[in-house]
Amino acid sequence: MEGRIDLAHEAAFRLGGLEVRPALRQLARDDGTEEVLEPRVMQVLVALARADGAILSRDDLTRSCWEGRVVGEDAINRVISRLRRAAEGIGQRSFRIETVTKVGYRLMRAGDAADLPISRDAALEGMRTELHRLKLDRRAMFTGAGVALAASGGFLAWRRFGMAPSVPGQQKPPEDIAPLMIQAQMAMTQGTVEGSNQAIGLLRRVVLLRPDYADGWGLLALSYSAAAVGWPQRFEADMRTRAAEARRRALALDPRNAYALAAEGLGKPVLGNWLAAERGLRTSLAQHPGNEMLTSALAGMMLGVGRCAEAANLLDGIWRRMPPNPGLAYTHIQTLWATGRLDEADKAMDDAVALFPTHFAVWFTRFYVLMYTGRAREAIALGENRETRPTGIPDWNFAQVLTVARAMLSRAPRDIDAAVAAALEGAHRGAGFAENGMQFLSALGRPDEAFAVADAYFFARGFDPGELRFSTEQGTYTRRSARRTHMLFLPSTTAMRADPRFLRLAEEIGLVRYWKDAGVRPDYQATG
Repeated sequence: MEGRIDLAHEAAFRLGGLEVRPALRQLARDDGTEEVLEPRVMQVLVALARADGAILSRDDLTRSCWEGRVVGEDAINRVISRLRRAAEGIGQRSFRIETVTKVGYRLMRAGDAADLPISRDAALEGMRTELHRLKLDRRAMFTGAGVALAASGGFLAWRRFGMAPSVPGQQKPPEDIAPLMIQAQMAMTQGTVEGSNQAIGLLRRVVLLRPDYADGWGLLALSYSAAAVGWPQRFEADMRTRAAEARRRALALDPRNAYALAAEGLGKPVLGNWLAAERGLRTSLAQHPGNEMLTSALAGMMLGVGRCAEAANLLDGIWRRMPPNPGLAYTHIQTLWATGRLDEADKAMDDAVALFPTHFAVWFTRFYVLMYTGRAREAIALGENRETRPTGIPDWNFAQVLTVARAMLSRAPRDIDAAVAAALEGAHRGAGFAENGMQFLSALGRPDEAFAVADAYFFARGFDPGELRFSTEQGTYTRRSARRTHMLFLPSTTAMRADPRFLRLAEEIGLVRYWKDAGVRPDYQATG
């Protein structure tokens, strides 16, 4: 490793379509766009570029960029986060900064063989090619849409239907509407109200231009169905009426239209219907082996009934061959974490952050995995860095999770009491906060409060968290019939599963009946 980096004497160099000018602290794109970096950020970029793909430790970076001074982890984390934003923004992914867990960092140029697994590179390149040529692989679109519905209507909402839809055909959409279909699919994968609105608007235009196109009507029905369970309740009746009409139009054109059949499945309640859903999915997968949509649906259902290892194995295959989207990314991270595959979860987190650095679900998944795996200090540094926070989240939400992370770090009774108060206050605000609250309280060693929140969340006993998930700014909802169960099987709720009350809770929810009727044991019983 060479010595201190003096920007004034560093020659300019290129990273793909980007010229790096250290002396001026500039990043200049070939189209004339320029951006000025802070001195320290530019020094770290130069150090990583000098290494030419080799790994630099934090000590290496402090010697060359901080003159050997002792600096906190948060300082280096802030600089790395700033570089990642530059890579995604002005850099247009001409490079990326990869974290090598417990070792250091390295800079990967676009096209480097070691950047990502080859199969994943191929999937990414295929996605770019499809977007460029305005063509669409309907299987990929269907999986993306399915994962997006997780955020709006239940964890991987595909699990709701007892009979899975048929596999979409290979016919491409007409050229004049292909761009609209692509944009709608991409909007659906965001898992936000804005994305849902955009998808509906785009698909309305599709069916206006091509009223004889079954997939346009089917995907519109699916979008309306997701809105019915993910938007405020006052919109539910109208969205279901619109979904029914769009579904009727799709099935009149194509009686086996997969999107329309999936939209119909969204009308079924989640809790208590796991066995029927599993049998339907497995039957369809036997007929259509390897279908990504069906596989992702089964993976989501497996995680929700405590069969986490099987969920992770199912998603492994999709993650290697599918174009990525935020929902798929954070779900894969959760399943890896749930099965103790922490190194792989860390790598998946790095990939997800590189692709979707400020997506709310990716950001919070990263924060929580760090916090629950003995890296609360890193989680705190992430939470305190305002520049890398996702937009649309109120400040008090970040303050809440930071309070919990600081208690996880210190384990001081006063800090734990403050975190418990924050978790309980949050659980009264919304369903999503209640899901998080169970995990916070369990991990902090307060099972009584964790079970009290579970009673409220599933049965409205003691208090009712309502259907709003988080803040009104985010505007997403979870119906009472669509309460999620995956968090009951994550490492964060280990203490709850060790408590005799957990089996009673599982029985009342209907999970015990599912395990008995399916002839299976959840992972925690098989290994506990």
